Amino acid sequence: MLYIINILFSCFYLSQIKERQTWLFILKVLPVIFLWVFIIGGQYDIGADYYNYLGFFSHPQYETRFEPLFTWISRIAYNIGIAGQGQFYIYALINAVVIFIATHRLGVRHWAIFYFLLITVSTFFNNQMNGIRQCTAVVFVYWAFVEFYISKIKGLSLLAIACGFHYSAIAGIAFTFLKKVTEILTKFPKILLIVSCLISLIPTDNSLNQSAIELLPDDIREETHYERMYVEQEDIDASTDIIYKISKFILLPLYFYALRLLRLDILSEKERLFFRFGILSYALRCALLINPLIGRFSYYFWIPSIIPLYYLSVYTYKQKRYGELAFILTYASIIYFIKVFLGTAEYESSFIYFQ
Repeated sequence: MLYIINILFSCFYLSQIKERQTWLFILKVLPVIFLWVFIIGGQYDIGADYYNYLGFFSHPQYETRFEPLFTWISRIAYNIGIAGQGQFYIYALINAVVIFIATHRLGVRHWAIFYFLLITVSTFFNNQMNGIRQCTAVVFVYWAFVEFYISKIKGLSLLAIACGFHYSAIAGIAFTFLKKVTEILTKFPKILLIVSCLISLIPTDNSLNQSAIELLPDDIREETHYERMYVEQEDIDASTDIIYKISKFILLPLYFYALRLLRLDILSEKERLFFRFGILSYALRCALLINPLIGRFSYYFWIPSIIPLYYLSVYTYKQKRYGELAFILTYASIIYFIKVFLGTAEYESSFIYFQ
């Protein structure tokens, strides 16, 4: 129920405010950020790693295997009296603030639409309750992607921060020259989308994981324990099983439909770039699901993958085609609401307030 309340309240509230400067805007959206933090911080036994993180947050001075910035923040919080469950609130706050800043920098104006898609399509909101370190890295990489359009130095600085939470964020450096990379890879967007879905269906085994892990420096390999998680285990990760992949492919018709915006020539230069980057992000989000280890890199494209659907929704809204807009948003979000209704994995409604 809290997930539905979050969508209803936050989308209504965001539809009422007018944004100006970044910091003033952040002050205006504090009620939405507060609700975000209240829900995510109050999680109880959601996700496979809940008790691992709870144990670390209770005794961070004894743990050294995590990334340096994540460890440093947790230790500072512990030293000032924020331990255990309290640290879930800290990372929820970081994530929410960074997402709002980055999206403001992206130039989003119709915040209710963007927030609805962020929650229901990107899957970030619920998944941050499990993959805490990487999800915090995800928001900084998302911000870096936006800044690469303006300042390479600022973008690389944000990537460095992201790596302090999860080493895999280094993959974002491939998009330093965002405009050029996007133009090359999205020259034939329809082919890109189809091929990306087909790639994810290619069967693989643990040898591919082993080859990928061997590319890492020895000290990182020892600290991350990737070999134990992705090579030695034989169980298939649910995040890359066929049902999960199909739930992403369902959105493919919407992305094909959104491509008409390029033909209509209604987007600014910056909007066209990020529209194409959003197409690329959705393609990578699908293709990287080829197996569990490589699938971890798909996380960094969760948020930018909703950009084409955002522009499509805004276009139909401006055209006052409200029935079409309702269909687009309903079609895009149906899987999310099914997961919430079933209460599976990170969509389980289990909070400390009701224990």
